[in-house]
Amino acid sequence: MKKLLLVITAFLLLTSVSFGFNFTLYDFGDTPFDHNNNWSPISYPYGIGNQPSPGPYGEGGEKFDMEGLKVASDNNFVYIALANSFGYTAHSTGWNQDYRLGDLFIGVDSKYQYAIDIIDGSSTGLYEVSSWNGLQNVPGSYYGTSIAAQIGAHEMAAGNWLGNVTTVMSPWTNFEQGYLTPGNGDTYVWEFAFNKSLLGNFSSLDFHITLGCGNDLIEEPYSPIPEPTTIFLLGLGLVGCGIIRRRK
Repeated sequence: MKKLLLVITAFLLLTSVSFGFNFTLYDFGDTPFDHNNNWSPISYPYGIGNQPSPGPYGEGGEKFDMEGLKVASDNNFVYIALANSFGYTAHSTGWNQDYRLGDLFIGVDSKYQYAIDIIDGSSTGLYEVSSWNGLQNVPGSYYGTSIAAQIGAHEMAAGNWLGNVTTVMSPWTNFEQGYLTPGNGDTYVWEFAFNKSLLGNFSSLDFHITLGCGNDLIEEPYSPIPEPTTIFLLGLGLVGCGIIRRRK
């Protein structure tokens, strides 16, 4: 019986490891991305992955899907991980079009205040955004529709360079088990890291990114968890306030 339990435990461990992902810049752990398989914060006609999203050719929404975004920070850096099912571009055989991944916008005081320039800068720069463009005017996109108006920014049109962004993109084999077909279901993870000081002082961040056809959108808030030292100092301050109040 003990041998059987050991074999089952070993099998479960090996299985869990095989579905994990080895992050390069920051270890986000083995928890899955939280929007996997056709989630979006806006309402598409007939739902994500169904006609007319992604269109009359019925190619399957998974080819045009973003799976989720994770954010973490420490005293020095902000770390971001974005999972999608197409890498840099999603190709539609029906429309014979490539739809590019949009720039990653980061809001501090305003929604599109900063951006990581994925489209034109090969993900190497963080910019303060001066102006932005919406979806591309290409066949098969939601350009000019109410969906495009809801989606908002797709790429930075102009901005001021603030600093370098370290970028890694890696495939994640077998991440998506229930993807729509046709479509290959390949998943990629983009990782970004940049110096925290480039954003100035912030208590929270808002992230925004979309695909060029408009078939998917991620908008994600992030609030840093206080460092243990910060929590300890806050606790000392509260204790001190309590002592002073009691003496009075």
